[in-house]
Amino acid sequence: MYTVNPESYGSVFVLPKNAAALLKLASGAFVKALVFAFSRAGEPLTPEAVAEGAGLSADDAADALLFWTQKGFLKDLSAAEAAPAAPAEAAAPAPEAPAQKAAIDVRPSKPSYEMICKRMDEDENVRALFGEAQMKLGRTIGTADQASLLLLYDYYGLPIEVILAICEYARLNKKGRNMGYIYTMGMDWSRRGIDSLEAADEEFKRLGSVNENWSLFARAVGLKAEYPTAAQQKYLSTWMDDWRFSPEMLALAYEETLKNAGKASFPYMHKILAAWRAAGVDTPEKAAAREKQFREESLDRAAKKRPAAPAKPAGKGAPAYEGPASYDIDRAEQRMNTTVPKLKKKEKR
Repeated sequence: MYTVNPESYGSVFVLPKNAAALLKLASGAFVKALVFAFSRAGEPLTPEAVAEGAGLSADDAADALLFWTQKGFLKDLSAAEAAPAAPAEAAAPAPEAPAQKAAIDVRPSKPSYEMICKRMDEDENVRALFGEAQMKLGRTIGTADQASLLLLYDYYGLPIEVILAICEYARLNKKGRNMGYIYTMGMDWSRRGIDSLEAADEEFKRLGSVNENWSLFARAVGLKAEYPTAAQQKYLSTWMDDWRFSPEMLALAYEETLKNAGKASFPYMHKILAAWRAAGVDTPEKAAAREKQFREESLDRAAKKRPAAPAKPAGKGAPAYEGPASYDIDRAEQRMNTTVPKLKKKEKR
């Protein structure tokens, strides 16, 4: 039997009591991320900072932050201002969502063990979902995982075959043990209307393209992360699929970001690439020409702002002097011609 050591209260931080109810649903990585986040309460958090502070991979840290944000324990400060803007051609109003999905933005509660058992008894499709999911994931699933899958099926309205496709994709991408990843992808697909195998195949192709582009980009700039986070996927999709920038151009933007911001920042990169897109800069040569033009214009502006050096007063009898030289050549010649040199007397022997 154990209890908390009172001597440890010298330096404490507070965790919400209702977070304990979610510990059964969260993986060890998610719990570590939550503890680290609340130990830094009041400080802005990034996936990179959480990964370093909690000893997690960048992907796990990003997924954990998303999980706890969806549960209401964290806030995404950059969601409104740093998310990539939609391309102009895609600015048409979104189609009206189906009636059965109108309330998916309301956070559902996880079904209990009793509810799961009841649904398995009354619907053979639920039993099939759990059995097939174990085969796709290559592992057994417990009550917490069953609850997540049941929500995707009952609440978010995803067909069984689509949920299983997500499970298989997660396993192939080394995330088969991360139910939070599967659940988050399922919620996103439900909101975007990806509810058929055909639509799922198209999404997998897009994700494959993003991962391939990420591999090229990461190799070009020296990043070690094998896969992009969910937020990075959105940026890459905008930069490469919508704006058609090459990995080489992304590498240039990344270098500019490090030089100007002093750190890696996808929101800052997005601003650079948005400016390049507006100016029609889509090759390294055009980027170099634009940088050269910018430097020349900066030098011209600086030269125009620099005050002129005051003219030095001319000597008596000497012509007025103008120019940058620090000496007066005319005055020097005049003195040399008019001054009689003094000769020393020869000493007697």
